[in-house]
Amino acid sequence: MKYALNNARNCLRIFLREADVKELWVPYELCSVVFKAARREAVLLKFYHIDDNFMPAQDFSPSDYILYPNYFGICDNIANFLATKYPNLIYDATQSFFAEPLGIATIYSARKFFPVTDGGILVTEMNLEMNFPKESEVENFSTDPFNFDYENFLKNELRFNRPDEVKLISDKSRLRLSKINEKEEKERRKENFAKLHKFFKGINQLNIPTEINAPMVYPLKTSLPVAEKLVEAGVFLIKYDYMKEIIPIPLEMAGKLPAIMRLLTNII
Repeated sequence: MKYALNNARNCLRIFLREADVKELWVPYELCSVVFKAARREAVLLKFYHIDDNFMPAQDFSPSDYILYPNYFGICDNIANFLATKYPNLIYDATQSFFAEPLGIATIYSARKFFPVTDGGILVTEMNLEMNFPKESEVENFSTDPFNFDYENFLKNELRFNRPDEVKLISDKSRLRLSKINEKEEKERRKENFAKLHKFFKGINQLNIPTEINAPMVYPLKTSLPVAEKLVEAGVFLIKYDYMKEIIPIPLEMAGKLPAIMRLLTNII
């Protein structure tokens, strides 16, 4: 079954509530809004570390509920492995919209991939009651990394911090998503990722898998001042507090490679 709510964190909340999950293993390296969502459902959080390849650095019991995020959309192989080993895996695919569902629940975020102001998707075999109001209509804003509307982006995010914010996806976002050619979008992202990797692989300290399904960004780990140069050139970068050493390069940058090459000539 597929359920569309207003954001991914509420997809997690509803699943934890309906599945009556009491304890949940989560990685330390995760956005704090996920922790808050689980705690609002009175779930006890137990934390685990990941290694340099994004693999959990410990084993779990087969009965444990485990949340694993597909970091940057490059961890498909790890997620598949964990799903075969742990039957109660909750797959956080918010950074990999086109990943196949795994485990007992998979959570996607349309907002991270498409120009919509709300939209989270929960896929699970459970039959869930969805007696929630629809998200209200809000004005769209630009998420273009060269023209990012941060003020309205932040206002939109603050709407989701209310304790009673569990709602169904808005009609506007549902309609917009229905018009997107997902196959073309997936291929475009893969092509852009490959272009960026060809350019950055010589300085990237991360072990990037050879086969990427459909990533959200290109993750770059380097000691060189790449982020500073990009920001100076007007590129908007959203960095993650839980992985400050990694630069999430927008995939749209693949179309600006000649300009990037000129910009970074003296440091790469």
